[in-house]
Amino acid sequence: MEAGKTIREPARRGSWSRTLNFINPLRAVWWLVTNVRFAIILLVLLVVVALMGVLIPQMPDNVRGDAVLEANWLSFEHGRFGFMTSPMHDAGLFDVFHQRWFGLMLAVTVVSAGAYVVSRFPGIWTSIRRPRKRVPDRYLEMAPHRLQLDAPVDADRLEALLRGKRYKVERTQEAGATYLFADRFQIAQLGTLLTHVAIIVFVLSAVVRRVDAYSAPLFFAEGDSLPVYPVSNPNQIQVQLSNSYANFSADGAPLDYRSDLVIYDRGVEALRCSSTVNSPCTYKGFKFYEVAYFGYGAQVSVRDTATGKLVYNETLALSEQTPSPRVKIADANGATLLDTAVVMTDTATTPDGSTYQAALVSLSDGRPLTFWLPKDAKDGDKLVVFGPDEGGNTVQTALTAGQTQQSGGLTISYNGLEAVPTQDLDDFPLPADVGSGANGPARLQLSNVNLGTGTASSGDYVSEGGAAAGTPQLTITGVKAQAVALKSGETATIGGLQYTFEGQREFSGIEARRDRSDMLVWIGAAAIVLGLAITFWVPRRRLWAKITSARTAMAGQAPSHANFTQELRNLARQAGADLPPEPDDDD
Repeated sequence: MEAGKTIREPARRGSWSRTLNFINPLRAVWWLVTNVRFAIILLVLLVVVALMGVLIPQMPDNVRGDAVLEANWLSFEHGRFGFMTSPMHDAGLFDVFHQRWFGLMLAVTVVSAGAYVVSRFPGIWTSIRRPRKRVPDRYLEMAPHRLQLDAPVDADRLEALLRGKRYKVERTQEAGATYLFADRFQIAQLGTLLTHVAIIVFVLSAVVRRVDAYSAPLFFAEGDSLPVYPVSNPNQIQVQLSNSYANFSADGAPLDYRSDLVIYDRGVEALRCSSTVNSPCTYKGFKFYEVAYFGYGAQVSVRDTATGKLVYNETLALSEQTPSPRVKIADANGATLLDTAVVMTDTATTPDGSTYQAALVSLSDGRPLTFWLPKDAKDGDKLVVFGPDEGGNTVQTALTAGQTQQSGGLTISYNGLEAVPTQDLDDFPLPADVGSGANGPARLQLSNVNLGTGTASSGDYVSEGGAAAGTPQLTITGVKAQAVALKSGETATIGGLQYTFEGQREFSGIEARRDRSDMLVWIGAAAIVLGLAITFWVPRRRLWAKITSARTAMAGQAPSHANFTQELRNLARQAGADLPPEPDDDD
């Protein structure tokens, strides 16, 4: 070495390339999306967001995109969330599954799951196609599942045992030793990848649902039609309810609800079909399910007699109830003069401050009777009946439910209370001489209807006593001093307005639902079930054995939940090794 000269060591090859690889942004991204902890964080976030979408009311599809409907919907939710309504709306919490940030989360989850599959597949496939068939002696001594014996076992017998347990076995001889490699259920290693593929399929189904799914709840009466999309949609589908049916058992239990529908596509009739709860109509990817039935509707029209103009034509759902007494009255000869539920149209207050419902009814012979019943009456309350008689026999009696009494030459039977469908209306047209001459309060009550037992809102009978229903009759209170009673098709002209009861109508609730992600959901579910079943019920097992004239060494790989060491002991004992049985040996 010459004095004064500095000897420089050559730079290690690859140092700069390793540094560049480390800071390479693509490599960093790849490391992130294939990281298990990152995947767990993503799944936790998706679960939290999904719970928010379930627990927080979500804006219906037929409301979203319509400024007026959205404002009305948010106004309703303001009663629940108060001052937080506007910030929650701005953050997209009322429409979680249609937000861009939710779509971004789904995209990152797909990329992460896909990257995991891509990064793991080559190694797993190599392990399946070209497994390691020889391991060093050190591994046989240190493997988690191992067995060391100071005696040989019968190699032929051990090989036969392994083949009997569905292992693929390869046997080699080398330097006085016999080597066995046994492999079972190699393809099972793909089970974990299958579960990740299932996650991708589920996310894709969520994307399809987000982009394509649509639902619209429709509640309408017979003869009415409603649009499926917002009104401005150029591809409008309209549904008309031509008939609504309900079948009940003898005790009033609903047996079947069915609706006859006519579906129009951009104004042109496209399909006539019948929809039930379990057998919906289908058209252009939509399924039209029957989800509700309501039997107490009344179609009422009001016409201006001077101009002939129709000023009101609605089918009203009479969703409230008023108690009405079912009364049967006969004269001295036994002829029936009245058999109906008496609609209580008036209110009266006694000097002691008690409030009663009242009604003035004319019997079929023209005799008037007045009925009084406490407000919000129950069957234990008394029904008071009184009225004059031209022959001097005044009717005056009080009955409880189930009683029959004679008074004023009449036999009066009070069979009990019936819930009469009722609706109070503030916008019902009134004659000019009533109030201010504008729209005002009116009460509509529908009697002589018979659909089931129980509450009217579920479409059950009103007549719990089983009495004949008769002809439906609509009683209108508020259009003149006395209530007006109309049977189907009858009219009454009052103060220049002609009121017509067009008839009882039934309502149906139809849900129009389009969700073409269903098939993807089924595929994803099948993939995840199959992947988990493969992973836990048929896991891959590998075994290596070295047998010499003096020793036997065995080692294996199996899932952590498998007691593979015990299986090695059983194999060795059955192959001729002198091993004492242990309490947990599985023979």
